[in-house]
Amino acid sequence: MEEKGKKKKTHFFEIYISKVLKQVSEDCCITSNAKQQLNSFLCFLSSYLSKIIIDLTIYGKKKTISDKEIINSLNLTVSGELLKNSIIEGEKAVENFKNNTKKGTRQNKAEILFPPSIVEKFLRNFGNSKIMLTSSAPVFLSAALEYITYEILDIASIYCTDNKRMRITIRDLEIVVRTDIELNNLFNKINISFLGGGVIPFIHPTLLKKKKIKTLKNTKTQHRFRPGTVAIRDIKKYQKLSDNLIFAKSSFEKIIRNIFLQNSDNDANIKISKNVFIIIQYYIEQYLVKLLYNSNFLAIHSNRVKLLPIDIAFISYLNNDTKNPYNSSLTSENDTNIFTTNNNTTGQNILSANNLLSLNNEDSEDNGEDSEDNEDNIYIGDEDSNNLIEI
Repeated sequence: MEEKGKKKKTHFFEIYISKVLKQVSEDCCITSNAKQQLNSFLCFLSSYLSKIIIDLTIYGKKKTISDKEIINSLNLTVSGELLKNSIIEGEKAVENFKNNTKKGTRQNKAEILFPPSIVEKFLRNFGNSKIMLTSSAPVFLSAALEYITYEILDIASIYCTDNKRMRITIRDLEIVVRTDIELNNLFNKINISFLGGGVIPFIHPTLLKKKKIKTLKNTKTQHRFRPGTVAIRDIKKYQKLSDNLIFAKSSFEKIIRNIFLQNSDNDANIKISKNVFIIIQYYIEQYLVKLLYNSNFLAIHSNRVKLLPIDIAFISYLNNDTKNPYNSSLTSENDTNIFTTNNNTTGQNILSANNLLSLNNEDSEDNGEDSEDNEDNIYIGDEDSNNLIEI
């Protein structure tokens, strides 16, 4: 007998993201990776808001979650026009839900796309919470989440059409979120980011200044680029490819496999999925980029434009990852291993690599590079600090 095919499980909001996109633009579409990560963001945001809502209900000594707790949770998480419009959409959906007397689902009565049944699972903590709900509470939160999704896809579709593309990628979502103040504040508030979104393209204005080269008259010299020309070309190259991994995959996988073998029984036959290597590599590269980004501020604070190892070690110490490099009892002049790992490390909720500048310091031997560019000096422009780092 032939086995009947199993019904495909729905992944929360993933199906309804495409329906929201059709309302935004009929011509644009979205990649499966971008849809999955946007779905993960909505699930995490729903869980984050539900915890706040449950805490507010308990602190208020109530037994039922109402629209008031949902509005207060949005006030604590969202800001600006995004907060104002999400509350308006929630109130409009609740009003439609109460005034509509026709039979049908709650989402059809409220005239929304996101089903309140999915949001209700988060509010009930998947059956682990004894707090009751009003009939309008899941409708209100569903409408608010739908508006936030609509706002992200609307800006992303405009960005794609401006770049003469019709498919929204994960890099488009990352650039849209980080360039919008309210969405960026929301992502920073819940401490989350997209995986593989890359960095925001930016070159410091000081790098764009042309420097004059003094040459003697009546002397034949080889062709030379102006100082910084090759560096700017490399920055544009790596910023454009910042959504791709930089480390070699084969050597990286060998290191990860050796670590697994060292920390497991010798008899255990461990098989590792390819997705595990990709996620770990994105996380490590994101950590390094963030570490260099913060070390940039320390170098600028010290009135320097060159990044030193002591800057990286001190920032790592502030993150509770390593020991204090300035403590004489822990380090000595002959001790070169200043990056001794500590046990109490702090993590981040990762959906993606952070939107910081990541450059690979490689030997540049392209056509016509001058002697100054062959010294492997790469300048990193910092958008906020208006200073440069020379590595």
